[in-house]
Amino acid sequence: MANNIKWNINYFAAIILAIWFMLTSSFWVYLFNVFLSFPAALISLLLWWLGKKHDENLKRYRYVIIILGIGVVFSIMSFILLSVLDK
Repeated sequence: MANNIKWNINYFAAIILAIWFMLTSSFWVYLFNVFLSFPAALISLLLWWLGKKHDENLKRYRYVIIILGIGVVFSIMSFILLSVLDK
């Protein structure tokens, strides 16, 4: 029972951090995403990896990696858009 609670906390922390990354990854103003978004993504990725390695319910962790992937796409698209329009 205690082990299940541990992995539930791990999963929900990974989801919350992945959503934070997805929502803030396009903020390139004063390198906001480098200092506040990318560390959240790395922590979420670490929690995802630990959960995939040890948790019994593996299917729910696919949402974490999907949200992180969307955040990476947003970040790359906004960087390209800002670098092209800045000239």
